[in-house]
Amino acid sequence: MNINKLWEQLLQRDEHIWLEVKLGNEIGNSVMQTVCAYANTIGLGGGYLLLGIKEDKNASPKYTVVGVGNPDKLQSDLATQCSSKFNEIIRPNIQSGILEGKTVVCVHVPEAEARLKPIFMKKQGLDKGTYIRVGPTDQVCTPDDLAQLFQLRNIRPYDETVLPQTSVSDINPNALNEYRKLRAKKHPNASELRYNDEELLDALHCIEKVDGISRPTIAGLLLFGNENVLRRYFSMMRFDYVRVKGRDWGGEMDDTYYSIELREALLTLLPKAEAAIMDSMEREFSFPKGSLTREEKPAIPYDAIREVLVNAVMHRDYQVAGPTLVVRFTDRIEFHNPGYSLKPIDRIGTPGSQSRNQTIASVLHETEYAENKGSGIAKVQKRMQEAQLPPPHFMSSKTDNTFVATLSLHQLMDEAALAWLNQFNRFGLSGEEARTLVFARNTGSVSNEECRKLTGYDTPKASNLLTKLRGCGILEQHSHGSGTYYTLSSSCLEKEPKTGLDTQIRVQDIQIETENKSELDLVTQLRTQDTQIESERDRILSLLPDSLQDEIQNLGQRITPEKREELIFKVCKVCPFTATEISFLFRKTRTWAKNCLRELVNAERVFLTIPDKPNSRNQAYYVPRSDGQRNISEWK
Repeated sequence: MNINKLWEQLLQRDEHIWLEVKLGNEIGNSVMQTVCAYANTIGLGGGYLLLGIKEDKNASPKYTVVGVGNPDKLQSDLATQCSSKFNEIIRPNIQSGILEGKTVVCVHVPEAEARLKPIFMKKQGLDKGTYIRVGPTDQVCTPDDLAQLFQLRNIRPYDETVLPQTSVSDINPNALNEYRKLRAKKHPNASELRYNDEELLDALHCIEKVDGISRPTIAGLLLFGNENVLRRYFSMMRFDYVRVKGRDWGGEMDDTYYSIELREALLTLLPKAEAAIMDSMEREFSFPKGSLTREEKPAIPYDAIREVLVNAVMHRDYQVAGPTLVVRFTDRIEFHNPGYSLKPIDRIGTPGSQSRNQTIASVLHETEYAENKGSGIAKVQKRMQEAQLPPPHFMSSKTDNTFVATLSLHQLMDEAALAWLNQFNRFGLSGEEARTLVFARNTGSVSNEECRKLTGYDTPKASNLLTKLRGCGILEQHSHGSGTYYTLSSSCLEKEPKTGLDTQIRVQDIQIETENKSELDLVTQLRTQDTQIESERDRILSLLPDSLQDEIQNLGQRITPEKREELIFKVCKVCPFTATEISFLFRKTRTWAKNCLRELVNAERVFLTIPDKPNSRNQAYYVPRSDGQRNISEWK
């Protein structure tokens, strides 16, 4: 336990689900209720109590260190009550330390083993004396909460349930062969590779003897079952991949949607699901120095997609009849699965794993599909950071029994973001500070946790970064329930960069000045480029029909995605145009034009003039003049 780090976190995030403060004058009911709640809350891993801290909601700062009068007595009283007041003995880790010159006591209460839950205060009884953590509060367990705790106590995971009307003949040999191949790749000398099929299934806890007959468990069928048995018993438990044209889910399937449905054993389904997602992913092409072959780099790293996908099928609630759904929007990918996160949402990505389907998780771990130390999500966060993408976003609802993971397709530091950051040049921002500000601009706010994911910093260092930006007048701090968040100050929001062509020119000029140390006067350079680009825009406009010219000339500052796509489609129908020409025409950046054109190409409304070299400088985009036409040579 690091008391200083807990104090820093308290000031930064307020009390939350696994951190609570008390005055510590005595060990009363309030302290013991928190101890009980930490021991009971499923997947929390326990929590921390800081004794000797005073809270005043009207003061600033909200918390002050007052210390404890007799730390030895306080620790002794706490240990005694933890061993006598509950139906099961609790052994907290207790230590004292100095904070701001005063003695405080820090207590870590571990989560109780499932077989011991529910933990309750004997004097109050089971119904009124059983507590769990809900956010930063201790709540008396409802009947549903108690039922869940008792279910864990009698534990037999759902995926180990045997279906009596099934047999080993319902197992797909191809799925077993896939397991053997993957297992041999990870551990060539694994003893189970020498077993026959039935012995292997038994070793993996995927079959069980019932009246002398081997019958598959639910895990065995989900991992290795053939299509017939999966359709018979798990008809709705399929994998759906849906591509949506746009950024919103319309609710009904029409020509703006494209979907793939898979219903088969997880061992054979996962590689197909991965392929479906990755095949439709945009890629950047480059030729590494010294290489004669091109290198492809997907918009979202492959490792990130794989980890989130495996987590979705591994941790979902298979008692709910519904698909694992992956939805690809133009700006993000969302992974939806039934089953709320057993691990608190603010601890996702920290060490430790809590599995709803133990057998399924164990088998996937043995094939290297999954991590068993809770490190998979941490890997996703790291890969997204390396790709300069926003951190993954997770949403869990116990009420709806759902979990959603979202991966963004758009980089934080695009040309518009760089231009917007110019207003802060006088502050000498570091790369981490710049990313944090752009994230706050894109999402509306940033918290310490989000800052840590963006930068890789620990809590105190992220707190220092946010404090510096607040001191510069760039961020404003807000207390909000159990945490603190920051928004851009109103003065910064008013200083949005000029959009379109002005942004493109400014970014180009900054790059020229920085990289080439040009001695040209910046204002003269801007005016020269402005004149040249406007002249080029007039040339492009002259190629278009009068009605289309008028439509483009009368565009306002804001344009809907539908209107944007329709106008670009009409322009490319006249004759092929490059992304640069499209950017000049609409007074936008080339990146904007490339993104718009990419969406149209993916929708097969617009085509490449040089399809075998998508990144060619001479690449242009056109609309076929007849159905079935796929080559520019057929266009004229």
